[in-house]
Amino acid sequence: MRQTTAICLALAAAMTASPACAEEQDTQFWLYFNTVVPVAKNANATLELSPRFREGGDQFLTRGTVDFKIAPAVSLGGGAAYGENHGAADEFRTHQQLTLTAGPLAFRTRIEERFFSGADRMELRLRQRIQLSEPVARDTRLNLAGEVFYIARPESRTSDARVESWRGNVSLQHRFSKHVEGTLGYLLLYAPRAGKPDKLSHVPQLTLTARL
Repeated sequence: MRQTTAICLALAAAMTASPACAEEQDTQFWLYFNTVVPVAKNANATLELSPRFREGGDQFLTRGTVDFKIAPAVSLGGGAAYGENHGAADEFRTHQQLTLTAGPLAFRTRIEERFFSGADRMELRLRQRIQLSEPVARDTRLNLAGEVFYIARPESRTSDARVESWRGNVSLQHRFSKHVEGTLGYLLLYAPRAGKPDKLSHVPQLTLTARL
C-alpha cells in the first residue's frame, strides 16, 4: 500500500510539471453531473452533463454511454454526445470503448466519430487512457490518469493525422452515501500545435455522481 501511494504521488508530481515547450497557457473550469442507472444484468447507462468554462469559448457537453461487463476484468460500451460550443462549430459524436482492469489499474481504449457543422467530413479520433485508483481513507480514493488523444482522420481534407493533446489528471473521489459520490480533480492539458505556440491548459474539475 505504501509503495503504491508513493507511486501515485510521483505520478501526480510528473503530471503537474509544465512542459518546457508550452508557450501559451490558460485556465478553464469543468463541471460534471453524472447519473448512473442499471439497465440490465451487468449493464449500466450513464448520462453526463458537463458545462465547461473556457477562455476561448464555453462549451456544454451532453453525453450518454452504456457499458456492458462481459467478463470480470472486461467491459464494452458505446454511446453518443452533443457539444454546444460558444464561438465555434457545434459537434455531434458517437463512440465505442473497451475497458480492461488489472487490480488498481484500468486501461480504456475509445474510438470517436466526430461530426462538426460545416466540416469537410467526419473526424476520427482515438483515445487511450490508463488510470490508477487507490483507497487513501474511508470511502475516499485517489485517482491518477494519463490519456493521449490522436486524430487519425482530420475533419479537413487538407490536414494530416496528429496527436491532438496529452492529458494528465489527479483527483480525490469520495462516496457520501450509497447513491452519491463527489470528485475534486485537476486536469493538465497539453496541446501541441503546428505553426504556432503549443498550449497548456490548467483545468480544475468538480464532479457529482448519482447512482440509482
